Amino acid sequence: MTASPKTSRSSDLGVPDERLGVPEAFGRRAWLEGLTELCHRIGGQEFETRLLKLLNKVTPVDHCVVFTYGESGAGHLFTHGRMPVETARGLANDYVREFHEQDPNFAHIAGAGADGLIPLAADPDEDTAYRNHFFDRHDLVDKASTIGKVEEGSVYCNFYRMGRSGPYSGKDWHLLESILPLMTALIAAHYRILRLKATGEPPKKWKAHSLVHTIISKNAPPFSKLTRREREVCERILLGYTSVGIGLDLAIAQSSVITYRRRAYEKLGISSQNELFSLCLTAGQHLHEAP
Repeated sequence: MTASPKTSRSSDLGVPDERLGVPEAFGRRAWLEGLTELCHRIGGQEFETRLLKLLNKVTPVDHCVVFTYGESGAGHLFTHGRMPVETARGLANDYVREFHEQDPNFAHIAGAGADGLIPLAADPDEDTAYRNHFFDRHDLVDKASTIGKVEEGSVYCNFYRMGRSGPYSGKDWHLLESILPLMTALIAAHYRILRLKATGEPPKKWKAHSLVHTIISKNAPPFSKLTRREREVCERILLGYTSVGIGLDLAIAQSSVITYRRRAYEKLGISSQNELFSLCLTAGQHLHEAP
């Protein structure tokens, strides 16, 4: 088997997205409701079930397995699908213990990662024993894989088709290219929360969030001039949120975000994000030096 980054089976179809049904599939109310429900399940129970259900609203995906890679090696995050539970768990354990370095995608996982999907493809030099153990004996006929980066390494996501569904078609592959980057990001978020629950150790990005929140929420000069909502907007600006992202996070209109930002900048005597960063660093230093 050969893994090549971003290999599209739909690139030669010459069919625009609209005729492949991408906008219709993703714009349907049921699909959007399913996406919302999946987001609510991140870090909790039924995430895997909701994930596969949502994927199947777009194109049949029979089985999903997610592994983690980090300094301590390979790990198994979850397995969910139509394969018998004990069989699926056994294969996942075999992969982690003995076979992950034989995975044709291992170079992508262990290296910088892949841009887009990694398809399953025939190769004259493929490891037939590996394929027999993980595919042929268990009616798995096709696979699309993605890699999501997390602070501790990566999540390696595998989406399989079984015999009764047949291999992914060109149209299927086109749809997967549209949806799997989002699904991979949600799986990565799911892993981060599970890891936090298990270890109690927040990733570096969350530590930065905590630091910024502490500085601004202390209501110390110069942020004492601001209203609560203006401080909330400034906090998210410092964390890299866009105006759209701030609006979604605070459940307010984008126009309101812009108004709060303008008022905050006027009160602080600044005119740019860089100046806001400088004020935050100065305030943080004063907090650190305070007795």
